[in-house]
Amino acid sequence: MSNHPAQAAHRLIQFTDPHIGGRPDYQLLGLDTGHTLDEVLAALDKTPVAPELMVVTGDVSANASEASYRRFLHKMQRVQAPWFWLPGNHDNPQRMDQLAAKRRPEVVSVGNWRLLLLDTSVPGQICGGFDEPELARIAQLIDSHADHPLMLMMHHQPVAVGSHWIDGHMLKAGREAFIELVQQAANVRAITWGHVHQQFDSHLGNIGLHATPSTSVQFTPGSGPFAVDNEMPGYRWFDLHDDGHYDTGVERVAIAEYSVDLASSGY
Repeated sequence: MSNHPAQAAHRLIQFTDPHIGGRPDYQLLGLDTGHTLDEVLAALDKTPVAPELMVVTGDVSANASEASYRRFLHKMQRVQAPWFWLPGNHDNPQRMDQLAAKRRPEVVSVGNWRLLLLDTSVPGQICGGFDEPELARIAQLIDSHADHPLMLMMHHQPVAVGSHWIDGHMLKAGREAFIELVQQAANVRAITWGHVHQQFDSHLGNIGLHATPSTSVQFTPGSGPFAVDNEMPGYRWFDLHDDGHYDTGVERVAIAEYSVDLASSGY
């Protein structure tokens, strides 16, 4: 936790990789992903600190179907806080925008902070990337908010998390240029992502780096080949302070009727 003086904070919730199917009986590796998302959302209903904002960092859908997005949107009707989403490698950004056009802005304000919602998805690929026009756009967004602390929110990991198989599907195209860009930006305070289905916390100079567990299946940290973990689903909270510092942590949710195929070799 921070050593800064106590001050009012803005609570942000990140959850990620729900992998919702279009049918109520959809399962991922034996797990009912709709049920686990419901349980996470129910837990968030009971948190003592109400979130000001929620962001879903990709792989909203299991197969990018319209039915899956409609099912997710229906589940999110219980959420009182403003919420936004961004696409992952299992998503269709155009379909997301058609169904909920206002849920994917470039920039979201919360207190003095600005959140940049970045699209790392690459059509037809599991790994992510940024082309040159997108990198130029990110640089412009960073520059245009020079007076505000920034958090960059995305789906793919920009650095290795130590699990060999999933690190083979990280941000690839434009990664080195992206890292150089953020390291040169004094106002970038944190980068957070999904995709890896596990908790990860590190830093890049003065920039905090954070990965968040999935609301569905968890992947085993430090694994070589694909491996499913027995940890519970969860979410990440951030307390964003207007002076630019923040606190963060992960909360796991004890899921009733939790069943996942731990012996699976992939999906």
